Amino acid sequence: MNCIDYLKNYQEIPYKIFYNAIKNNKLFHAYLLSGEVGSPLLEIAKFLSASIIDGNEIPFDIKDQNVYQRIKENTFGDFVYLDAKNGTVKINDIRNLEDKFSKTAEEKYGKKIYVINGVENLSVECVNALLKFLEEPLDNTYAFLLTENEFAILPTIISRVQIIHFSTINQNILLKETEEAGISSDIAELLSFFYNSAESIIEKANDPQTIKVIEASSATIKNIKDKRKLYDVIFNNVLKVCTSKVTTRQYFDYLTVFFKEALKVKNKQDTILKSYDNILKDLANFSNIEGSILKLMHSRNEINFNLNNNLLIIHTFRNIFGDI
Repeated sequence: MNCIDYLKNYQEIPYKIFYNAIKNNKLFHAYLLSGEVGSPLLEIAKFLSASIIDGNEIPFDIKDQNVYQRIKENTFGDFVYLDAKNGTVKINDIRNLEDKFSKTAEEKYGKKIYVINGVENLSVECVNALLKFLEEPLDNTYAFLLTENEFAILPTIISRVQIIHFSTINQNILLKETEEAGISSDIAELLSFFYNSAESIIEKANDPQTIKVIEASSATIKNIKDKRKLYDVIFNNVLKVCTSKVTTRQYFDYLTVFFKEALKVKNKQDTILKSYDNILKDLANFSNIEGSILKLMHSRNEINFNLNNNLLIIHTFRNIFGDI
């Protein structure tokens, strides 16, 4: 995505904060980037990292695009990316980060940056180790901590970072932009719940695997009233598409949106999913929408601990629909 355009057009306050900080060489040692689900926080953090490491006299004017590319690929020597979104960051990852950054910079620029995505998911042990690092910042070392749930972060971390809030772009604005780009409305509407950037929606809409998962989820909802057809969809479509934790997670996410929007229809509220109007009306008559949402969310959380995605999907639908 074009990060400068995104910041200029939709995130005026973060744009001005970082523009002035880079221009006047008054960067804080640690930033917490906070935004709603779907905000392109990681893309922005990597863009800002490249701007800091290889910035020009003009803020955000990256001289060597190879530096930016290596940061995006997590291969730049003085850049470390930790993904805590799925609880995979361990205490040794934090300790290794401290050890690495206590040594001389590997690259000629002399600046070191680390990004922790989903910092609210860090264990207490990891948080305590990180706090020590934040309390005693090293020269020319900067941190970007990313969160979609600021309220879940311990006050001890909050007090040691500068918080930058990213506003949510209205879904209708995103849909207008994706329509102008030729993206099918049914695809864009569903993706707008997960990506708060038109460029991100367009990118995902052109990803064949994403489209397959969307088609599998919409086929599930379309045939929800007929157990025989639902059986065929699950075994001949869904299980063949959801072959990894990533695709299974997407599948549950899309189904959850359908059920939540059907609940809006049931309560005579407006829905973003205009292209699925008839399907949602049928789903609104389903006997236990709220319970189904909870079961889908529970199954999504079980993905990281379940070794067999197919059995998890089948088990979930038996919980919702009975024996399929």
